[in-house]
Amino acid sequence: MKKLICLFTLLAFVCVPFAQAQKNARKGRRAAAKKDMTGTVAPQAQKALAAQADVSVEALPQEAPVAVPTAMPEGAQPVPPAVGEAPVAPAQEGEGFVAPREEVAEQPEEAVAPRVVYNPKSRRDPTLSPDDFLLLQYREQQRLAALEAERQRKLAEERRKREEEERLRQLELARIKDPTREVRNRIKIGGIIGQEVFIGSKIYTVGKSIYGARIVEVRPDSVVFSYKGHKFVRKMQL
Repeated sequence: MKKLICLFTLLAFVCVPFAQAQKNARKGRRAAAKKDMTGTVAPQAQKALAAQADVSVEALPQEAPVAVPTAMPEGAQPVPPAVGEAPVAPAQEGEGFVAPREEVAEQPEEAVAPRVVYNPKSRRDPTLSPDDFLLLQYREQQRLAALEAERQRKLAEERRKREEEERLRQLELARIKDPTREVRNRIKIGGIIGQEVFIGSKIYTVGKSIYGARIVEVRPDSVVFSYKGHKFVRKMQL
């Protein structure tokens, strides 16, 4: 155990200085590389730059001098240029003057969604076979026919109800307009002999009443009755 401890201690004393030396070497290389990038120039590059600098200055085109306008005193009139002289251009703000860039607002184009039209050739479900589709179609037709028959039955029933209500309404109106209607159809005259009238199996004379209707007059072939202030005539049935 003691040997292992001694061995680890020895390795620690050896490895720490080595690691420090490696770290210092990396720092030195980084500093040298940075100096080469920012400072010194190789001798070959210096010779190339000197050869390029030997270009004659006289060969370059000379720029025309630009007249700088001076400030005029107050009240002075500007002097027009002489005939044949070019007008003096206004001075720029500097040699490196750059006109500001005008920002143009670009309008984004509206994205147009593509129009998709689905127009199938048939209404059949592609997951069904032709036989299944035919069977389903037949069942749907039967269901629609049953619904239509039920609707027609309800309409006919409502029509019958309306007709019955209208019939009762007409009877009530007729009874109100002609009260004799309710007894007139019940009286059936079997025969007439003088002033005697045969109604059913009984004989009635003037002044007698039947079903609330009183006999007012007996004629050779008819009898006049009075019912609720209204008169009506019943003929003899042959």
